[in-house]
Amino acid sequence: MSAGKWVKMAMGNLWDLLSYPVRDPYSTSRLDALPARLASTSCALSKGRALGMQVVLLLVLVPVAVSAQEVCDNGVDDDGNALVDLNDPACQCNTMISSGAASFIPNPSFEEQLCCPYWYNFSNEPPWFNCAQQWQQATQPTTDLFDACGLYPNVFPIPPPDGDAFVGMRVVEGWQEYVGACLSYPGQTTLITAGGTYTLSFHVAATSIRVLGNQTFSDGAFYADPVPLAVFGLEYCVPFPVATVDCPGSVGWVELGSMDYYGDGGWSQVSFTFTPDTDIRTVMIGTGCALPPSFSGGAEDSLQFTPYLLLDDLVLTEATDQVLTPVTSTGHYCSGNVVVSASPPATATDHQWYLDGVALVGLTDPTLNVSALGLGHGTYTFASTYNGQCLMGSTNVQGPITPTPAFAIGPLVGCAPLTVEFLDTTGAPVVATAWDLGDGTTAAVPEVVHTYTVPGSYDIQLTIRTDMGCEQDSLMPALIEVVDEPIAVALVIPNPSPASSPVVLEGGGSSGGVILWHWDVGSIIPGTLEGEQVNGTAPDIPGTYPVRLAVSGALGCVDTVWTQLIVVGDITMPNVFTPNGDGDNDLFLPLEVSGVEGTLEIHNRWGQVIYSTNRIDAGWDGRVQGQLASEGTYYYLVTPAGEGEALHGHFMLLR
Repeated sequence: MSAGKWVKMAMGNLWDLLSYPVRDPYSTSRLDALPARLASTSCALSKGRALGMQVVLLLVLVPVAVSAQEVCDNGVDDDGNALVDLNDPACQCNTMISSGAASFIPNPSFEEQLCCPYWYNFSNEPPWFNCAQQWQQATQPTTDLFDACGLYPNVFPIPPPDGDAFVGMRVVEGWQEYVGACLSYPGQTTLITAGGTYTLSFHVAATSIRVLGNQTFSDGAFYADPVPLAVFGLEYCVPFPVATVDCPGSVGWVELGSMDYYGDGGWSQVSFTFTPDTDIRTVMIGTGCALPPSFSGGAEDSLQFTPYLLLDDLVLTEATDQVLTPVTSTGHYCSGNVVVSASPPATATDHQWYLDGVALVGLTDPTLNVSALGLGHGTYTFASTYNGQCLMGSTNVQGPITPTPAFAIGPLVGCAPLTVEFLDTTGAPVVATAWDLGDGTTAAVPEVVHTYTVPGSYDIQLTIRTDMGCEQDSLMPALIEVVDEPIAVALVIPNPSPASSPVVLEGGGSSGGVILWHWDVGSIIPGTLEGEQVNGTAPDIPGTYPVRLAVSGALGCVDTVWTQLIVVGDITMPNVFTPNGDGDNDLFLPLEVSGVEGTLEIHNRWGQVIYSTNRIDAGWDGRVQGQLASEGTYYYLVTPAGEGEALHGHFMLLR
């Protein structure tokens, strides 16, 4: 619409005022009436006389008038009231131009009622909708009537666009609600006939609801998919409600028209224009038969929000009795394929597109490629001039709507190596999942099992993408905490140890933030011990004894190590013996031996082995090959069996 035409419309009253005739330039009678003329909206169009006075008025008033005029198609707040273009009351525009013909269905706005619906929750006895004169609950699911005589839930976009009443209906798979009316009522002679062209227009809003007891909650129009709207017809009248919980197309009704509606929580006007193949005597309005995946959950599922539509001002006439500019939207914002299209009357002129009421200067073609032009989401309005009047239609381009990422992750804290399970639990309409596990590892599947081997804090990010291409991510800083695993080090001092001797168990070399040492030493007295360094006693019997140390860190992580204690027996050798047959000190053998087995070797002073035995306690009788050895110095070597150090020394053989 041209700027000149908008300015001309807005300045009409001012021009009338400036054209008001002044009979006498010296008379004040007309000037006295000037304040009243300033307030008037109907002025004489005659320019009259006293041109000099008119010029003075122009000089005084024109600057004030120009500064206060809103030009309605330039995207500028011309009058300085912070309201731009269509958002300014000075730029009001029609959404429908009507011939004045009555709707085929009386009571289009549900104002005439048989009863007053007192609504406060969805558990009261139905039918609520049947309170509206001429309308019926069309199928078994219970459509709802809201009116000022009841209680409006505060989650709805009220007031409604026409009057006090409006209709609400759930839109979920297996529970589709509809409004319906028979056109053959008393006094009605006009029917929808085969081959004729008809228009059904109405206002619609989309939201979501969840009802718990007396409380109604809403999450807005959270579903990403468009709402399929449809009008169905039948060539004869039938008793309502029709026996179905699905769309009426499943029970023989004919779909007369359909469209996709992108709801954003506010009211929009939409319309169907259709030409039926048969006479139609009953109509039903609601949603189409094919619902998208996000419209699920069931009407009785109070634990989740369900899609909900609001309808008002349903006007059904012959197409020529309503002049509208239907505006539709296709594609999705996140998919980058949004196109909005207007269908103005053929003779309409001065086209102009608006986004949220602000002119998109220079965009006048009825088809607008929103994504290609890099435009945002919101309400797109197409305005034209038709028969001297402003006519417009609007549609909503929905912005990115993505469920909040939901997940299950655990464990969140532990020792390296820590194995963590990740699961995306967001559900539909998510079609793709991307994990960033914080250590350079990524995954594009809903479920991941990952092991962290390096201690540290790890940020986790989950990104989801819906079937419409919208992405949402959730960053969880330092969600995973991996600490050093304790390392146990166990020492037994001394090792080997003599039987029954004191020993020290030392765990001080352990690392990794150890706060607890637990010793399990079996036969080593006292059997179990606690502490970084503890004392014990070696067993009485020589041998090898296992020792276990288990250490724990602050997070309960445990490491275990095994070692062993070697216990050797005591061996004391004499330094002289007298093999003279007197029965006293006739054998060279240990003075003291406790459970030690091994070998005994006797060497002469030249290092030659002159005697050996595998029984230490057998000793040596002083003979070499049956002959008594000569007196002198000899050497011994005792080698214990198994573990233990060899003993060696010298002794004297005397007669």
